[in-house]
Amino acid sequence: MKSPLLLTLAAIAFLSTGCASVVTGTDQKITFNSEPEEATVTVSGRVLGKTPLTVPVDRASNQSLTFEKEGYKTYTAQLSTTTNPWFFGNIVIGGLVGSTTDGVSGAIHEYSPDQYFVTLKPDTPTGISTSKPRQIKEIIIAFSGEFRHQLASGGGEKVDTIVHLLGISASHKETTIRALNQLALSNKSDLELAETIIEIYDVQ
Repeated sequence: MKSPLLLTLAAIAFLSTGCASVVTGTDQKITFNSEPEEATVTVSGRVLGKTPLTVPVDRASNQSLTFEKEGYKTYTAQLSTTTNPWFFGNIVIGGLVGSTTDGVSGAIHEYSPDQYFVTLKPDTPTGISTSKPRQIKEIIIAFSGEFRHQLASGGGEKVDTIVHLLGISASHKETTIRALNQLALSNKSDLELAETIIEIYDVQ
């Protein structure tokens, strides 16, 4: 006799709190990375820490995102959100009470993407770095698909720029492009690819 009563009470508690709130919670872990690292991340006025970091962020819409680092231009954007799919399940299962709870708690919102990577621009008149390692990182990260495609096809404007920054002579250009393409195939992360190239070719 007790089991049906307990199940009923549990169901009432579950529905009153909202499916999305129970299943996914009212916050979500988000990863923040930047180039260069050690940039201060702020969400809607609340300082979360310095990159790289992964922290829980309260689910809400229209939250501002800021990356700041001395010597670089401040990067500002909005955290992108979509409707949490559990919210729709909540409407079907919990009705108005459950969906209202999710709306108040913020669980209706889901951050997408849940990873952010930004390249900060130097706070100079041109916004261009004079450091060769940084230029290499900026080109590879900003033109990821184009750079990798050019490597695979044997060359192009972005590849030529990287080869020039590496200090490779014309006689070794073709061999270098093939080597860089192999590195690109084994490094899916653009930042890791750039750092590997910088280390192998000892770019200063």
